[in-house]
Amino acid sequence: MKVSYFNYHYDVEGSAIGAATQIRAIAAALTRLGHRVDVQFRTAKKPGEHRDYLGLKKIPGLRRYGHVPRLIWRNFALIREELKLLDQFRPDVVLAVSSYANFSALAASRRRRLPLVLFAEAPLEYEYRLFYPQYYRYPWLSRGLEGINVRGAGQVTCISEVLKGYLMRYEAPAAKLHVVPNGVDHLAFTPREPDPELMARWRLQDRVVIGYIGSFEFFSGVERFLALAKRIIAAHSRVVFLLVGKGRVDDAIRRGAESGGLGPHFRFAGSLPHQLIPRLLSVMDVVISPYKEDYLFYGSSMKLLEYMAAGKAALFPALGQIKEVVCDGYNGRLYEPGDHDTMALKLLELIEHEDLRLQLGAQARLTIENHWTWDIQAARLAHVLQLARENRPVERS
Repeated sequence: MKVSYFNYHYDVEGSAIGAATQIRAIAAALTRLGHRVDVQFRTAKKPGEHRDYLGLKKIPGLRRYGHVPRLIWRNFALIREELKLLDQFRPDVVLAVSSYANFSALAASRRRRLPLVLFAEAPLEYEYRLFYPQYYRYPWLSRGLEGINVRGAGQVTCISEVLKGYLMRYEAPAAKLHVVPNGVDHLAFTPREPDPELMARWRLQDRVVIGYIGSFEFFSGVERFLALAKRIIAAHSRVVFLLVGKGRVDDAIRRGAESGGLGPHFRFAGSLPHQLIPRLLSVMDVVISPYKEDYLFYGSSMKLLEYMAAGKAALFPALGQIKEVVCDGYNGRLYEPGDHDTMALKLLELIEHEDLRLQLGAQARLTIENHWTWDIQAARLAHVLQLARENRPVERS
């Protein structure tokens, strides 16, 4: 099967690097299954490129009210380009990542009478309201376009059951909504001995390392996290928190740790290339993701899957798809969102019992191998692509 794979992420070497990693992993897994995949990063900026749009973004009113109209107008140029791409590659099916105010893939695939599978990885209208308050959204228009794409696609894949529930408000037939979650490269992410270079760089010898890797956009409250860290460090002076990534709150954590006298127990690695993450995980004893609980948890956590593939004991809040992956006490530990007392107690338990960490890590690895690799998820996606080709909705198994 020949698949044209369109996505519309902007900063694929920066803020959207996780999405770009996901796209490349899916394409590689489909290729291993024998399919031909033409990946097109349609609106990605080139490394070092800066777009100022003739300085128009510096005009506050135009920036606020003109952003969404600009995204909509952009579709007409994208349609022309995508028609050429489809004529050149001549695919059997189009796979397009859903993007805010975008309808070019739907229009181009219809013009060429090709089946379209919409790959939904976020609730677009909800997400824009939450993360981009500086732009006026034209809510009726953005909801309308999201609905047109969901109803117009031959099949739709969602990365979680929560997201599927969100998309059902657009009244598409439930039989064409399929949950295909994220996976992990279980050959790149494996249990390994601690990397000596990283151990020396961050002075981690004879320490118990609590690790976090990812964006800080969804990080729980800074004050609550620092209070948790203070409690843990008071009980175990050998503990070090190694935080990897960037976001709006990492500087606040750094300042709070320094002012609270916790600085020697924190290491801030900043944003690092994805290919370095397996080495980073090797120096961590326990991995955490203290997601905040006050938003729709629609994601399919690639970081959780990478932690588990690396054989790490993971401590996560019981949110969304996390509860489908982690069984508390078997392959990881869970706590109720916002219950920082239970989080602290379970973290202390993991710090104090190395045998428990090893047991949870071994079961986590088996869970990934049996259910959550990219090859497993790509096989499910290939089934949906074939359904779109046959133009027949069937109930999800």
